[in-house]
Amino acid sequence: MSAALKNLLLPVLAVLALAGGYWAAQSLRPADKTTTPTYGGGELIDFTLPDVEGKKRSLSEWRGKVIVLNFWATWCPPCREEIPLFISLQKQHMAGDLQIIGVAIDNPTAVMVYRQSVRMNYPILIGNDDTLSLVAKYGNRMGSLPFTVIIDRSGSVAVRKLGAFTQTELESLIDPLLNPSKI
Repeated sequence: MSAALKNLLLPVLAVLALAGGYWAAQSLRPADKTTTPTYGGGELIDFTLPDVEGKKRSLSEWRGKVIVLNFWATWCPPCREEIPLFISLQKQHMAGDLQIIGVAIDNPTAVMVYRQSVRMNYPILIGNDDTLSLVAKYGNRMGSLPFTVIIDRSGSVAVRKLGAFTQTELESLIDPLLNPSKI
């Protein structure tokens, strides 16, 4: 098989795998369509991916902040539903210790167009062929989207969630990490 054909097939297969994973997760999800977050377990897994401008970004550059690491795609309806929540949360904490980071497992052009249309105000990294293995290392072995990992200031994974967050749920999980004295 030629290298050009392999380079074309890998992203197509990745998208099909994600779509299949998403379908399976939706089919297996309880009738109320909620997924309970899981708490704790593991450390920040550093990685480097290009942002939408092509600049290489490493997750470790945000170490010391509470990180909301969201894996998403433009073709994923629940992903698009929770993005306004992330935009609002990032706006509230622009000068603070919270950083939303999106990792799009999608076509870069589609991501750039979507990002501009909804005015995303946080870094968007573009996933590559290795991103599915990264998602699995963070605990999402099915590769379904959306998938979010909340990392505390020390670099420990505080919460993992497969599925979209509600505003109340996300704020209740982040607030104790941002304000530990209020616990």
